[in-house]
Amino acid sequence: MSDIRPLELTVYYDFASPFCYIARAIVARLATSRPITVTWRPFEVIDYLPPKGAMPQNPAFVRRGEAAWALRLAEHYALTLHIRERLLNSNLALCAVEHARQSTGELGAVDRMHGALFDAFYRDQRDIGDLATVLDVAKETGLNKDLEAALRAETYRERVAQSRSDAHAQGVVAVPTWLAQGYGIVGIVDYVEYERLLATAAQRDPLAPAS
Repeated sequence: MSDIRPLELTVYYDFASPFCYIARAIVARLATSRPITVTWRPFEVIDYLPPKGAMPQNPAFVRRGEAAWALRLAEHYALTLHIRERLLNSNLALCAVEHARQSTGELGAVDRMHGALFDAFYRDQRDIGDLATVLDVAKETGLNKDLEAALRAETYRERVAQSRSDAHAQGVVAVPTWLAQGYGIVGIVDYVEYERLLATAAQRDPLAPAS
């Protein structure tokens, strides 16, 4: 039916989280089973890091456990994942995605920039906390028009900060957080739970596909 529309899914993310990279693979799999429209919203988990990032303060055994879990998930979803010890200052990359959103108004362009930056950092081990790297990735995706000037002027820093504030107002405190029709999931859980989230959300949206 022509009146049926894709189910809307919002995912709050931060490039600093390898679990958000895994979220992209989950979204891609979900999209093979039902029409969905995904909106990626920035949530800068640590918004006070120096430009070059910093070493984490949590205990080493916690970091090792999180890294091992992320690597197991990456293998399950057929992703190449390299985890760095140093925390990433993700603000430049988050702002680059917002520039794609503002300059094109197209979800596809946002997704393209989003995916390219994630691949650059976790698959290709490029430093997306570095301006030159972010600009190179944007050029490779064809989304570099006016980006350097916008990043140097910090045009999108307030937008990224506001997205985080908006997320907090909805009770979002971690990434990835998945929201659909008032229902949500935090983190990476069993795949069937995402299917249940969308199925439950579809029941609330009469014009969304049932399956």
